[in-house]
Amino acid sequence: MADRAAGFVDEDLLDAAITVFSSRLPPDWSVEKTRLGGADEDRDLLIKGPFGSPQAPILVETRRDFSPRDIQAFTDDFIRRLRRQAGEMPVLLIAPYLSPRTRELLAGEQISYIDLTGNIRIALRNPPVFIETQGSQRSSAGPARGRGIRGAKAGAVARALIDVRPPYSGAEIARVAGVNEGYASRILDSLEDEGIIERPGRGPIMEVDWEALIRRRAEVVDLLKPTGTYPFVARNGPAEVLDQLRSIARKGSVAATGSFAAARLAPVAAPAMLILYAMEPRRLADGLGLMPVEFGADVILVRPDNEVVFQRAEPDGNLLWAAPSQVAIDCLSGGGRMPAEGEAVIGWMRANEEAWRLPSIRTALEPLGG
Repeated sequence: MADRAAGFVDEDLLDAAITVFSSRLPPDWSVEKTRLGGADEDRDLLIKGPFGSPQAPILVETRRDFSPRDIQAFTDDFIRRLRRQAGEMPVLLIAPYLSPRTRELLAGEQISYIDLTGNIRIALRNPPVFIETQGSQRSSAGPARGRGIRGAKAGAVARALIDVRPPYSGAEIARVAGVNEGYASRILDSLEDEGIIERPGRGPIMEVDWEALIRRRAEVVDLLKPTGTYPFVARNGPAEVLDQLRSIARKGSVAATGSFAAARLAPVAAPAMLILYAMEPRRLADGLGLMPVEFGADVILVRPDNEVVFQRAEPDGNLLWAAPSQVAIDCLSGGGRMPAEGEAVIGWMRANEEAWRLPSIRTALEPLGG
């Protein structure tokens, strides 16, 4: 039932996982190896609670390497065989490391997991047991290809994939994103590895999990990073700043994101901080009469790394409201209640996809002369 790939033998990996798991249980709990589902040796687990408590058997599969691309084959093939052997007994996947995306997909398939860095999710129905702990968010084996989604150009590719309904080719996405095809191809490889896009036979991209891509991009974005971010206080409050921008800003040069933009789509609470993208933030601050501060800002101007943050934005006089995908990414990457606002925006996007997502790649290419 277990893989014997190089680097770990089954017994070593299983024993290491038991050590990691046991260290996170109460003192009167234990984990023991046993034989289940026709196994000819002790390679499954029995979770024992305090004296007299029911015991929880769980079928184990060990893998030296496991990525989002392995999920479908694992659920369709391996687990089906296990179910034939052992009925509806729960299944536990053990690996040296499982990425955040892999763990998300396993949880969605109701598969428990343990990795040796301490990422654990055990969900059992009978007896009812739920244990979840967090370990490392990065493999010690080195940088994953999925980290290639970091950076402004990667953000442009992500926005194109999110904002345009597939199918389309990598070359078409590269053109919409304004990057070269080789660079786009590397980003697409990363996203395919993570199970975020589907590209059968390395042909056209047929499916994009846009919600997962928003979350993935938000993980590597720092909207309020020290460099290129300017905090201010508005004399008459941020709402007055918005009114000024509708008339005095150079058309298309300023885009609102964050809480105020989220509240237009899916209000969570009255927004208090206004975040604006501006290519010339100091000049804009002077024109608006904003007062620079170190603490207590209610207006923050952000100089973006490129102009993708202005793409597919909604005009409001001379002001732009950043596209829903950009707002969701920015809010999820922020602090305070901003992540909750980002979740609300994603909920709105899920319910109103026709309102924000371009219906085809042709629609996206037309403004570019395509």
